[in-house]
Amino acid sequence: MKGYTLLELMVAMAAGMFLLAGVSMSYSAIKSTIVVTQELSHAQEVVRYTSQVFTRSIKQTNVSPVVSNGLAQLSVYQSSGSISCHGDAPIFDYTEDYTLVNGFLVCAITPTAGGDTVTVNLLKGVNTLSFDILYSDRLVRITITPDNVPDLFENGIDIDIAVTRPIIGQF
Repeated sequence: MKGYTLLELMVAMAAGMFLLAGVSMSYSAIKSTIVVTQELSHAQEVVRYTSQVFTRSIKQTNVSPVVSNGLAQLSVYQSSGSISCHGDAPIFDYTEDYTLVNGFLVCAITPTAGGDTVTVNLLKGVNTLSFDILYSDRLVRITITPDNVPDLFENGIDIDIAVTRPIIGQF
């Protein structure tokens, strides 16, 4: 007789099913790892850009920033010629107001002498945003939670930036 017995076929089929289950579980694990990696990558970009924007603004101001609206708004006074959150250098003194509106980090520039406020959406993908002033107006804490952030960061990520010009001006 040639061929395989029923028992041999059943053993081969069981081994094949075992291997197929292992491959499908590996695929599932790899797919979930890729999703988490993409979420972390997005969160990292949101934090990086937020840090860049606020570092520029807070480091170049001569006056301590002001937090208002229940920790939801940060106002930073800037002198004429300072680079604004819009990327230009207005020829007038102005205030940058940072808030969260419908998932966007928003910056509004208002001339201190009066005039129209110009608002621009800086960043999309922000879930929560809050501000706090610490250590006698010497440190600004920005707490940001990007959209679809892994559970590890669900309470937000803190970015602490020193208000250096007013600190240096005290000496």
